[in-house]
Amino acid sequence: MENPFSYTGIVRGDAFCNRQTEQTELLEFIKGSQNVLLYSHRRYGKSSLIYKLFNRLERQRPKINTLYVELYGTLSEKDFVAAILASLNQIESKLEKLVKLVRSTIRSVKLGMSIDPITGSPGISVSFDSGYNDAMLSNVLGLLGSFSEKHKLMVVFDEFQEIAGYKQEGFEKRLRAIIQQHENISYFFCGSQRHILTEIFTNKNRAFYKLAQSYPLAKIQTDQYVPWAQKLFLKKGNKIEAQLVEEIVFRCENHPMYLQQFLFYLWEKKVSGFSIDTVDEIELKILQSSQNEFLNLWDSLTLNQKKTLKLILLTGGREMFYANALQAVDLNAGSQVTRSLEKLVGHDIVLKNDDYKIQDVMFKRWIQTFLLR
Repeated sequence: MENPFSYTGIVRGDAFCNRQTEQTELLEFIKGSQNVLLYSHRRYGKSSLIYKLFNRLERQRPKINTLYVELYGTLSEKDFVAAILASLNQIESKLEKLVKLVRSTIRSVKLGMSIDPITGSPGISVSFDSGYNDAMLSNVLGLLGSFSEKHKLMVVFDEFQEIAGYKQEGFEKRLRAIIQQHENISYFFCGSQRHILTEIFTNKNRAFYKLAQSYPLAKIQTDQYVPWAQKLFLKKGNKIEAQLVEEIVFRCENHPMYLQQFLFYLWEKKVSGFSIDTVDEIELKILQSSQNEFLNLWDSLTLNQKKTLKLILLTGGREMFYANALQAVDLNAGSQVTRSLEKLVGHDIVLKNDDYKIQDVMFKRWIQTFLLR
């Protein structure tokens, strides 16, 4: 049997764990054409959940069409429009028909066939004959409105926080004005940079204020992971004890991608039984495989930011401003910590709730293993 676990891309099939409550709730939002702000930590299974919803909607009657628009790396309103146009073959697969449809709405746009150089998958190339103008945003979103007249439509804008960097004046206001007219479309605004997304949707002075239902993606509970993992290992003929799965979940802090990675390596072990020593060995392997990534991140930080991360680990993210805590990491003043925390939170390296915590659990464990000796 092939290894069912996946940690480098979209998780499908048996490797997808639970999220039944989320699926039910989000499907209700979609059926009601409600807009949703879906956010989570990086690599938390957000995209896998979206594609699980796509799969369910594909089988559903009456039909609900889906459109996934990747905004990562977009720098402007023009890029935003091009990203939508490049995704339209998900709704209309016949290129000639799609080109005719787009050209009837936006005459200055050229669509062509392209091939992804890495995956070899066919795609759509987009170019603008005579530059870009503001009307194109309204026109391309008008196409989505036209598509939704026949069937309901779910539109996903992934990495939506990218729009915060667009320089075009009035972009958010114009986008909101158009989206509000679409009564048969459920827009999902997704991303991983929580502080930027919440600023866009909760700031009363921003155009997107209360435009979408906030839906933070919570962690999957341990009691859901355990039977799921045991069932998959039994298919291979291997029994894995509940306590061992619980230990792996604990070390991953319920993080879906890292749990998938742990279980992927555990599956590859050519032994009949597993122990804590096996888990230790796999954890070290994961930390070593991420060494370059974590070193680059660590080297990009200032000295005070590095000390602040160590301070978070030494104090558990609480009572960080006491003199003895500051002295333990060679910091002289609380103001140094405050400035460092602002930057670390702003770059999503640290999360702020009731306390402070390092977002990436394996980056945290890497610091603990190799730097806190």
